[in-house]
Amino acid sequence: MAPDSDRKYKRRVFCLSSSSSSEDNCDDDEFEEISGDDSNYSEEEEDSGEEEEESVCERVVSLLKEGNELEGLYLKHCKAYLRHYGLRLAGTKAVCIQRIKEHWRLKDGNGEELNPRSSFFINCRGDVCKGDVVMFVQKVYSKFNNVTRHGKILGSRTVAGRVVNESYGSAKQQHTFTVEVLWSKGVKKLPPLSPLLVKGRNLYKLRTFRQRWNNEAERQKILAEKHKRGTAARLARTMKKSTMAWSENGDAKCHKRALSQQTISNEKGG
Repeated sequence: MAPDSDRKYKRRVFCLSSSSSSEDNCDDDEFEEISGDDSNYSEEEEDSGEEEEESVCERVVSLLKEGNELEGLYLKHCKAYLRHYGLRLAGTKAVCIQRIKEHWRLKDGNGEELNPRSSFFINCRGDVCKGDVVMFVQKVYSKFNNVTRHGKILGSRTVAGRVVNESYGSAKQQHTFTVEVLWSKGVKKLPPLSPLLVKGRNLYKLRTFRQRWNNEAERQKILAEKHKRGTAARLARTMKKSTMAWSENGDAKCHKRALSQQTISNEKGG
């Protein structure tokens, strides 16, 4: 598989919503993004290093085809391959090499053979954490239109992937999962191992199933930690809103008092 020179996996935007037919509209915060880290791309790097990166990719592909080990590569070489295919760059050299090997195994679309539908049999609706391998069906929308405030439904897509990260937005404390795609079927299939951002509330309202962990007790620990972080994030948001409301209310009272004093002063002066 020769590397493609046009970074076709760099940026794609999709909308994730419920698979229920009753929800035909999607709002602006339902759009999900497929990409690597934005910080890994710049115009200068793209202009100056594209030829070198393509050469490095060809070298890595050659090693993979010949069945040779990749340990002799530098970390920057591994990241060049990952960046070229729009994959995640995070991790040590060993982690990146493992990701390259997995991508090579999945590139021909055999992800479902390695992770069959039958292996996803635990209903985890409302209960997803980092490390879960999940499968769900999502509606796919065209790009969100800021004028009409919705996107056109293109169809549905089944996605199976590994939850590799979770975070809470700093502004609205919205829970977001990063799902590394193992395989997908349906409208606009996703490239193997491409990162898909899914808002928690959207994932929870889908019919989501997961594989069983080798150690379910370990999962319970991770899940408890996630719930603890969520509680802390919600508390922080509540306190912030209360502080802002108190500050605004205090400013309003001060302004009213100043106007009152000014009125009295004007009356005396008159």
